[in-house]
Amino acid sequence: MREEAKDVDPARRLKIYAALTLLLILAAAVSFLLAPESGGGSLSSCDRLILSGSRYTCIMALALSQENASLCGGLGGAYADSCYSQVAEKSGNARACGDVQNTTEASLCFSSIASAENNYTLCSSAQEPYASACQSGVAVRLGDYSLCGQISNYTYGSECSSIISTRYAVRTGDAAFCANASASNDRNLTDYVIANLSANSTIGSLQSNFLLSSLSVLPNVVYTARDYCYIVLASKTLNPALCAYVSPGETATICGREAGAAANTTSSTTQNLTELLRSCSQAGNYAQQCQQAIVLSKALSTKNATLCTMLSGQQETSCYDLLASTYANSTYCDYISGQGAQSSCISNS
Repeated sequence: MREEAKDVDPARRLKIYAALTLLLILAAAVSFLLAPESGGGSLSSCDRLILSGSRYTCIMALALSQENASLCGGLGGAYADSCYSQVAEKSGNARACGDVQNTTEASLCFSSIASAENNYTLCSSAQEPYASACQSGVAVRLGDYSLCGQISNYTYGSECSSIISTRYAVRTGDAAFCANASASNDRNLTDYVIANLSANSTIGSLQSNFLLSSLSVLPNVVYTARDYCYIVLASKTLNPALCAYVSPGETATICGREAGAAANTTSSTTQNLTELLRSCSQAGNYAQQCQQAIVLSKALSTKNATLCTMLSGQQETSCYDLLASTYANSTYCDYISGQGAQSSCISNS
């Protein structure tokens, strides 16, 4: 028979017991803090912690878990402000932002909740320039141009009106909207407008990026947000006449030259397409289906969303939708007018 295994070293066994005891103590402490019947899960349970850092962490966790901003009063200074802000943002209770003493953090607190809820009115609870920044963001997301005029900060108001105006111009093809965009030569303002439109896929899938590519390699060329609106629309519609509304100078020259060249190229392509469509007359009762198939095929092969306008109703929408899903490019969805259909297109791209 084998001999019984020798007992574990006493010193090692003592260490194991000590470790187990420590784990039991920690488990008991956690249970005490969380169990309602033992007085845990309350501010008094956090007060029993000796180390101030642990006490602050305990109160913060308790306030967040219960979404109870009143518990933040057990903290002080910046700790209390941070607590109020976090509880307010988690619960969506903007009243807790009013307890934040630091004016900047209080403004950010109000702005965060207002932005999350698209609550334009709540933005005014923040101080400037946070209030105007918040209002501009909400107005742009809502697409409500009338709200831009209520923004007190000129720069944020201009950004708001420029973004929404350009968006409307591109979606409708109506150049009149561009007149509402800013004519300021402030390149920072123009760059912000362009960045916002690009990031949110508002410009849409243009027939050609010839103008935008040309301007991107000329960083010193000055053009306004209004100029940019006309430039984008000229690029989308291939209408060089719109370049006449661009501020005189190098930008207007580039716009006219490139838009005219692209329009001539497209004219030749359109002629070839016209001949193909004419051949559908031989398809008899299927002539309409033949034409739809040719237009759709041509739009897909050339990535030309403009051709979709040759279709009507649901066929046109399906054309944009197919372009978006085929090339995994949601900017084609911007051509769809119905918000529901547009959202569906974006989710499928």
